[in-house]
Amino acid sequence: MTGMEEAESENVQGEVPDGVGPEVFREQLRRVARLDPEDGAHITLHSEELYASDIESVEPEEGGHHSRITLRSGAIIAGVTGAAIVAALATIRFRRRRSS
Repeated sequence: MTGMEEAESENVQGEVPDGVGPEVFREQLRRVARLDPEDGAHITLHSEELYASDIESVEPEEGGHHSRITLRSGAIIAGVTGAAIVAALATIRFRRRRSS
């Protein structure tokens, strides 16, 4: 192995540490959903922008690897992976809601 190949093999990215499961990501999304609605926290999930305070619940689906997100409107987003939750959390922005 060359020096470059050795450095690349030591820097493995995208691995989930032992003991970290989907529940960690669900809990982080729940925490964001509990933020004050006046803060205007919003995320992008599956190319859709939504206010974090519109999230009513985040629960594991059967098998535990995917999540079901229920919105206050009654809409359900099923089959959400931990990676999708992490990506959504990375998009969090704050903006005041517009008054109707």
